[in-house]
Amino acid sequence: MTKTIVCLALSTLLAVTAASAQTPAGTDPPKGAGAAGVDLATFLARNRTRLMRADADHDGRVSRAEWAAWWDARPGKGPYDPAGRFRAIDADGDGFLTAEEIDATSTKRFARLDADRDGRVVRAERPCRNK
Repeated sequence: MTKTIVCLALSTLLAVTAASAQTPAGTDPPKGAGAAGVDLATFLARNRTRLMRADADHDGRVSRAEWAAWWDARPGKGPYDPAGRFRAIDADGDGFLTAEEIDATSTKRFARLDADRDGRVVRAERPCRNK
């Protein structure tokens, strides 16, 4: 089940990466660009930006209510258990997610995904490709 969640999250991340990395028409992408992968800083920034979109009142943190409303508005596009995911990210248990807590959780996830420990996550390291 966790593997499925990771696959979905990473697939979404890689799809966004591919879409944002497209080169303008008429130009050739640099050699090896598809195999470059995502580094930790990019991975953290993308996850933080995506999850902080749930911050409806823009106070710099995501409450349980904001989190639930955000995922309810996106059926089938988020974690299997949004409440459990919230608890996993909320390290201090105060009922709010901060950018620091999101980064800490994302750093651990990046470390699990970076199978060859080269500081980049590439498509070949995606768990759903290894089924």
